[in-house]
Amino acid sequence: MKIQDLQYITEIAEAGSIGKAANKLYVAQPSLSKCIQKVEREYGITLFKRVKGVSVRLTPEGELFVGMAREILLSHARFQEQLRRLKEMQKNTLVLGLTHQRTSDLAGPILEKFYFEFPQQILQIQTRDSFGLQQGILEQSLDVAILAVTKKHEEIYYESLLQSSFGIYLRAGSPIAAKAVNMEGIEYPVLRLEDLEGERFAVNTPGSASYSLVDEMLKKSGISLEIIDVANNQSRVAMVTSGIASAFVPINSGKTRLIDRTARLFAIHPDQNIYYQVCLACLNGFQYRPEFRKISSILKELLKGSDTETDKA
Repeated sequence: MKIQDLQYITEIAEAGSIGKAANKLYVAQPSLSKCIQKVEREYGITLFKRVKGVSVRLTPEGELFVGMAREILLSHARFQEQLRRLKEMQKNTLVLGLTHQRTSDLAGPILEKFYFEFPQQILQIQTRDSFGLQQGILEQSLDVAILAVTKKHEEIYYESLLQSSFGIYLRAGSPIAAKAVNMEGIEYPVLRLEDLEGERFAVNTPGSASYSLVDEMLKKSGISLEIIDVANNQSRVAMVTSGIASAFVPINSGKTRLIDRTARLFAIHPDQNIYYQVCLACLNGFQYRPEFRKISSILKELLKGSDTETDKA
């Protein structure tokens, strides 16, 4: 039995005649007769009885069936309308993927600016770890995502938002500060990674871009440090200011800003540092769509004054 069968039998019951229903539905009478026979065979019931020549009337079984049919047809109509609305909404929806830290730091400003500039567009933000963001792009469950990358996937388009490297946010009271040297062209005093041996570092959890990048940097230099996995950036900052641990932080090509703490920010020697791009990523081809240009312009403006003490990777 199909939805169409329910529609046909309900119309016959309301018209009181197969001929009248056929005229209204623009269907041949034999087609309606076959529909009645099919349903009657399926359920082992009689739907109609003839009265006054060509007129028909529902049997008690037929009345039960038509009552059920009307409920199903109403539900089906509601479903179609909801589906239409959902498709319309999806057509106007841009899905942006962010890491947990970036969601905490940027979701509010992004949404506020996006809806101010593009009130007819819907922006949906999904939070995942860095690996999940790349997979979301490839599986097309995300339209765009902010990724920190040193290597690029051939199926993904990357638009650079920031050029970054790592700095050291040294814990209060650390004696390592005395080992720093000044280097021409580098804004902050410089430390080598071997200077950090014996120091404890709070780093974002495995699966995050910052954890992977720090791990890559240490392995390339053959340096082993005591690492504590701390997911929340505010917790990492609190550990630094209370003297419990130091932290690796991004130093962006944009405005570098630390609130009253510049004395404890150090650069890593350029021979040992790792340089990466913070990019707006999408599947190849999506960068030509107007939605991509909209979110790209907003993110570039918001990230222009990126705060160095916030590890958003």
